[in-house]
Amino acid sequence: MRRREVDGVTVLEEDCPGPLAGTLSFGCDPRDEDLDTIGLTHVVQELVLRAEPYVADQCTEMTALSETSFTAAGSPEQIVEHFAAICTVLSGLPPADLADALADTDPGDRYLGGADDGLLDPWGSLLARRYGPHGPGLTRWPVVDYRLFTADEIGRHVRRFFTAGNAVLAMTAAPPAMRLPLPAGPRVTHPAPPARYQTGPVWYADQVRGAGLAFRAEPDAAAVMLLRVLMSRVNAALAHAGLAYASYPEFLALDAAQHEYGLSLHTRRKKAKSSDAATAAEVLWAELQRLIGEGPSQADLDRAIAFAEAPPVTLSQLRKKPADVLEQVGSLESAAQRELFGTAELVAPDPPDRLRRFTAQAARDLMSGWLCSAMVVVPRGTRPALPGTAEHACPRGSVQPSGEVYRPALLKRFGTKGVLIVGVDSVAAVDGDGDVHTVPLADALLVEQDGRFWLAHPGHGCATDISGHSAAVARLRTVLPPRRVRQEHRLSAG
Repeated sequence: MRRREVDGVTVLEEDCPGPLAGTLSFGCDPRDEDLDTIGLTHVVQELVLRAEPYVADQCTEMTALSETSFTAAGSPEQIVEHFAAICTVLSGLPPADLADALADTDPGDRYLGGADDGLLDPWGSLLARRYGPHGPGLTRWPVVDYRLFTADEIGRHVRRFFTAGNAVLAMTAAPPAMRLPLPAGPRVTHPAPPARYQTGPVWYADQVRGAGLAFRAEPDAAAVMLLRVLMSRVNAALAHAGLAYASYPEFLALDAAQHEYGLSLHTRRKKAKSSDAATAAEVLWAELQRLIGEGPSQADLDRAIAFAEAPPVTLSQLRKKPADVLEQVGSLESAAQRELFGTAELVAPDPPDRLRRFTAQAARDLMSGWLCSAMVVVPRGTRPALPGTAEHACPRGSVQPSGEVYRPALLKRFGTKGVLIVGVDSVAAVDGDGDVHTVPLADALLVEQDGRFWLAHPGHGCATDISGHSAAVARLRTVLPPRRVRQEHRLSAG
């Protein structure tokens, strides 16, 4: 792979067949935001899109957990003009008509890896639980109303992250002479996100649709291979048990030493039982224990190796990029990520002989290391049988704080004894057993989705359905800052 510099931007080139294609990536992603600026990176990309700088035959843009990038394919002349135009637009942000521009942006076009089900997504819940209101832990929470972002905020974000020193252009061939007129600026460092301390496998219940497993491990093609073996076994066991669930792999690049891996369990049924999701989690855990105890069969390894040796494709590419562009820029996009972050969502492939020499005992040793950080999430109100795990519930107390007490709306009171207490500096949810879960108002989010409402505690990573407390919802709208009242936006189609 050749390396050069254009206008302070690192350019990586590797000759590939087909039309010229490239990806302009920035060392910035949603993990560089905070609780009150979620969506700011995507706003920048939407403002570029609104300026319509695109002239290439095919182009797309991505704001995902592991990248912020602009990808295009076309003739050399188109590619030169395309990336120069994007850099010019970035250099001029924010636009003079910012209010109109923000009104036109689409929050539903923000793609965050496997967390497709928004607030109720198991993978989003697991990341929020592990990392709290920082970095990957913000994945679960909806964006701030884009109209609340100021020109100063957007300008500072662009000047810090969308600079020549913090950009990498990966190309499938050397283009003609080109310009990349980005503002000058240094490479931004990304320290490892802090994770909650954990000494063994745990489970917890949360407001999720489905269930999921997460664990931390070194970035390794063997780990990816074994995760796919586990997924295959879990799906076969779920089908055998008659459960209408399927497991899907999850990957998150953290740093050069640690990645987050996992499986999410989803069903296509609109009214799936929470108990079925908990049973599916039991199946997942049992298959993981069995795989660690017995090791994978040679047939398991052969199938996984065949998959590993197929042309590499990242999850983000599968979701967004046109197929022919996808085939050309996959490995180059990963090279750009490694340049910017020191790691990449797609683990660099091992020499084929290493995976083919991988033994069942080596697999058992590797997977045993997963258990110390393993977390399982199940729907609230269920208690799965997961041998060897400890319950890790949100902190709760028995003392009710002072404040205004809100009972469920009249039609919601049957069978419900819980209340909400909104005080001067906190809001507390008290269940029918008298257990009190308190959320400081300084940390609280009120989230609306499809007419339902959730009280979120990003510090705990949890959400509580308070749809039945309409009066309390109205009160929270008045006491929470505008940026803490959020609307959940579904991922846009296409």
